[in-house]
Amino acid sequence: MASSSSLEQEVKLVDPQVQKNAPGESAEISAESKGLKKKKNKKKISRQVAECDVKRVLSYKPDSMDMEVPEIAFRKDPVLAASLYDMLADIALFDDCVNQEMLDLQKDYRQQLKAKGVVTYEVEVDEDYDQDKDYVPLHPGGRRRQRPGVVKNHQGQTRKLN
Repeated sequence: MASSSSLEQEVKLVDPQVQKNAPGESAEISAESKGLKKKKNKKKISRQVAECDVKRVLSYKPDSMDMEVPEIAFRKDPVLAASLYDMLADIALFDDCVNQEMLDLQKDYRQQLKAKGVVTYEVEVDEDYDQDKDYVPLHPGGRRRQRPGVVKNHQGQTRKLN
């Protein structure tokens, strides 16, 4: 029991108002409440859209779905047929939205190709952004020699398969 009484002596209760306005935290709280955080300036850079994406968008053709629920579904299970009809209606709404977005994108890409010859998009980056520093090559440099019938394990040792 002596240990519990010593714990009670060590614990000090602090008034919530006093704890809320502690001297070290008051400056941080007031700065956050006033919105004095430093904002980084943003700049816009334009990048070229990949050729495969341009081809995908330009070759897009909207297609219509078959929205009919078979009559046999209504005869066998009307509740299931009704839920199927609701799902098909939701899919049709989604399909309409996607079709409209893709057609707008297609129109925009065609205009850019006609005007500039390339398709670009804009990205907002921080002012201290360095494109050369953040560039990561798709394939690392160096030579990779392919030898049929030879495999390397995770330790780097080679082993013949034949």
